[in-house]
Amino acid sequence: MLDVFHDEYGDIPQIGASVDGMIYPDDLRTDGAALVLCEDNEAKIRVDGIEGKGAFESAEKLAKRIKCENGVVVLHFPIAHIPGAIKCAQFFANGFYYSKKSKIEDLNKKKEYARKFSDYCDRENIFYQPPDILNLFAKQTNYKVPIIGINVLHTQVRFNSPDIFCNFEDIDGGIAALIIEKKNINAIYDDIFPHKGKTIEETKQIVRKEFKIIKEFNAKFEKNVLISLDDKSPMNAVKDLIYISEEKEKELHEHLDKGDFKVQMPYGLLFLNKKTNGAFLLGVGSYFPFDLFPFFMDVSDYSQKVSLVYVIIDDKFDSFLSSLNNLKNNTDRFVFFSIDVGSSAAFGKKIFEYKDKVNKILGNNYFGIMSAPTSAFIPSEFCLRNYLSETKNNTFFMSGGTSISLEI
Repeated sequence: MLDVFHDEYGDIPQIGASVDGMIYPDDLRTDGAALVLCEDNEAKIRVDGIEGKGAFESAEKLAKRIKCENGVVVLHFPIAHIPGAIKCAQFFANGFYYSKKSKIEDLNKKKEYARKFSDYCDRENIFYQPPDILNLFAKQTNYKVPIIGINVLHTQVRFNSPDIFCNFEDIDGGIAALIIEKKNINAIYDDIFPHKGKTIEETKQIVRKEFKIIKEFNAKFEKNVLISLDDKSPMNAVKDLIYISEEKEKELHEHLDKGDFKVQMPYGLLFLNKKTNGAFLLGVGSYFPFDLFPFFMDVSDYSQKVSLVYVIIDDKFDSFLSSLNNLKNNTDRFVFFSIDVGSSAAFGKKIFEYKDKVNKILGNNYFGIMSAPTSAFIPSEFCLRNYLSETKNNTFFMSGGTSISLEI
């Protein structure tokens, strides 16, 4: 398909990914493919990408090639890349190995093995960690322009997914950047959560009202690997409190082969950030057949006091579109947006109402995707409020409920 597009449209810049849904003036679809052709005589548009070994290293190399004084940088990368069967088997083997090695009393040794597993996951492009990736590009552009992360992950995953497309090539587990240089691009980030507190204690009281707290734990972790909760392996600690299926390696392989391994769960571990007073919600489920729990976020700046919560979003249907409510609404401008595909898991067929809601707000010149929750570095002048999802200074990410809109 990419070859056909390339033959038709030549060497114009191209970026894309495999996503779970698309919203455009005529329809909302969760299947098929869409091609959006954009022309803007006032803009300078480029696409660059890297398919290399090492998620952070690849992002670092790509960031050094980026120049943008005015406009926006839109990144496409998988927050979790599921390799082929052989690479998956190697990932499982390493998970078992480091899980076994970390079953010792010495906390420093536990963290050392967790760190080695984290480094392995990075080398093999298993996880891209959005806040760290975004900040590489923000630094390169002198923190002047918005950096948007289209974090790709399917609700039902399979081997060799998701796909990232860069200049009519599938770069597999790589990272691609769309650079649009143009003045007065309106970049909006928003999420479904309340404001954060001025202190971590104030934030703690806010999240107690926002989420149903099931139990609080003392967590041990290193970088993006959760080691234990109350000195038990993460899944053993929560299995009697929530419903999770015990997926063994063989069953995981079968689900991944069929492409129906589900990653959406209504339960999460809530981490509180000691530096920004924000919070991060990590979905928990039986994703791995080993004890260590790796994921796509470095929580080194977060408190070891972690809460297991149930996410209540029954009254937040419209909030998933909240970034669209803060556009300048110039009818001659094109709008690109992304909303969290978790809305489909939460609301089912009701999400098809989004088609008419979006059309009423935007008119006829837009294209939106439904994918994993987006991340963003937003300069202060673009920030709408004190987001609970602030992970680093002016950098926002949560494992659910985020959205972005670009008015170009």
